[in-house]
Amino acid sequence: MCSIHLSSVRMSALLGTAILACSGLGKATAGQQNGAHPGPKQKPAAKQVALLSGRRKQAPKPQAETTKTKIGDVTIADFTTSEGVIGSREVRFLGQFTEIEVPDKASNSVLRIHADDIHGTRVGPTDLGSITLSGNVQYRLVQQTGGSERVLEGTAGHAELRRGEHHMEFTGGVRAKLTDAARFGSPATLHTGSLTVAMAAKPFHYSLDGDPTNNDIQFTPLQTSAPKTGAKTGTVTPLGRIHAFGFRSGDLQFGQAMHLQGAETTCEFASPDDLTSWRLQGEQFEGEFVPKKSDLQRATVTQNVRFHITQPSADKKAKTTADGTSSQASYVRSEAGQELIAHGPLKIDFTDPERSDEPLVYNGGRSAVLSVKKVGSSLSYSLIDLNNNQKVRVTPKPFDAGEPKPPTLPKPK
Repeated sequence: MCSIHLSSVRMSALLGTAILACSGLGKATAGQQNGAHPGPKQKPAAKQVALLSGRRKQAPKPQAETTKTKIGDVTIADFTTSEGVIGSREVRFLGQFTEIEVPDKASNSVLRIHADDIHGTRVGPTDLGSITLSGNVQYRLVQQTGGSERVLEGTAGHAELRRGEHHMEFTGGVRAKLTDAARFGSPATLHTGSLTVAMAAKPFHYSLDGDPTNNDIQFTPLQTSAPKTGAKTGTVTPLGRIHAFGFRSGDLQFGQAMHLQGAETTCEFASPDDLTSWRLQGEQFEGEFVPKKSDLQRATVTQNVRFHITQPSADKKAKTTADGTSSQASYVRSEAGQELIAHGPLKIDFTDPERSDEPLVYNGGRSAVLSVKKVGSSLSYSLIDLNNNQKVRVTPKPFDAGEPKPPTLPKPK
C-alpha cells in the first residue's frame, strides 16, 4: 500500500493531478488544472490578494496556496495539505483556512464548517459518509423553511457528522446561536458541553449534555403585537425571555417539547405586561410549547421542587412574593390566564409588604393543593387541604392612626 502526502505549496501541477486522481480526491486546484507551476518567481495579482484579505481576520495567504476539491456533493476549500492512502476510503485535509460545505437534501439545509483538521470516510465510490472535524471549529447551518430560513451557528472544539443518519454532534465548549424570525423575537442561545442535532426531525431535535454550571438555554418567544398593561381575560399573556439553566442533560424541540434533568434544573420566565416572574426548580423539568411556536404552554417540575413567584406593585416600590416547596408544581398558560398549581406536602412563605410586616407562612400535608392565578394584572391565591392538615401563621400590618378606620361590622343577633 502506498501512502500519499500532498502539499499544495511545493507541488508541481503534474504530480498533484496524478495523486489526486489515484486517491479519488476529486478536482485539483484551478492552477493545477491549467498546468500552471507555482514557481518561486510567480506572484499573485494585487487585486486577488486584496479580495482574500477581506475574507478572514488572519493574514492573507498567497493565491498559489488556494485549493478546492469536491468529493461527491461535499466541497472542501482553502486547505494547505491533503492526505490519503491508495485503496483506502480515508481522506484528510489540513490548514488554518480549511472549510467544508456539506448539503443535506432531506432537511433542505447546507452546513459550512471551518476546522483546522478535517478527516472524512468515503461510502461508495465517491460520497463522504462520515466527517470528523477538530481545531477551532466554527459552524453555520442554514435551513430553508417555506420562504424563510433558520440559522444555527457557533463554535466548538470538535464536530462529527454522520450523513447517513442526518446527525451532527458538537463537543468541547459548545456555543450556539439559533436565529428563526418565525419563532423568536431575538436569536436563541445554547451553551453546553455537548450538542447533538437530529436533522431528520421536524423541527430539528437538540440534545444537550454537560456541566450544570455551564449548561444554559435562553430564548424570547416572538410577540406578534406589543403586550398591553393589564391584559383582559380571554387573551393569552405573552411571555418574555425564557431562561433554563443548572441542568445536567436535556432534549429540546422548539414548537413541541423541552425535557431537562439535573438536581438544580431551573426555568425562569416573566410576563412582560407587568413583569410578574415565575421560577420553577426541581430534578425533572417537562415543558410543552404552544404548537409550532416557542411560547411555553405548560411546564411541570418534580422531585425536590421549589418555586418562586414575584409581582411588583403598581408603583414598583414593593413586591409580592410566594416562595415554596412541594412534591410537584405545574405552570399552565391559557386564555383564562396563568396559573401555578402545587401539590403537597407544601411549605409556602407569602410576602406582601403592603398588608403584612412579616411573611404569611403556610404548611400543608400531602393532600394540600395551592393555586396561584394571574388574571390580567392581579394575583389570587387558593389553598385547599381535604384532610385539614394545615398550619397558617400571619402577622397583619398594624393599623395606621392616620388612615381612615375600616368599617365596624354589625354584631350578630
